[in-house]
Amino acid sequence: MKKLLTLLPLSLVMAACATSPTTTAPSAAANKAYDRMAPEQFICEDNATVNAKYSIDGEQATINASLPKANWNNQTVIMDIAQAASGSRYVNNASQNVTYDWHTKGDLGIMRLTWADGTEYAVKCERR
Repeated sequence: MKKLLTLLPLSLVMAACATSPTTTAPSAAANKAYDRMAPEQFICEDNATVNAKYSIDGEQATINASLPKANWNNQTVIMDIAQAASGSRYVNNASQNVTYDWHTKGDLGIMRLTWADGTEYAVKCERR
């Protein structure tokens, strides 16, 4: 009986460790599967850089950019595919203050930020 009482607390501790924590469902943006390849790297004018990683289905892009003239340092934005006359274009207009636009064709890209007051900043980029 003494051994049973000694083993009971130990088994309760082990059972508590085995329970899995409750997880919440990821957001829709996090549900997209991304290619495991390294992001595409672009060198831009104004000492800016853009790293672009695309979802496998091509519907989203995760952009990590440093745009010194826009006071951006390693900022990440998730963008959705948008209509383009040619090439690929991704847009994030979720904010009322600014719209983000990434447009590529071949080895060239343009990162554009447009603020609500109409102010615009764009940099031309080239794939490394």
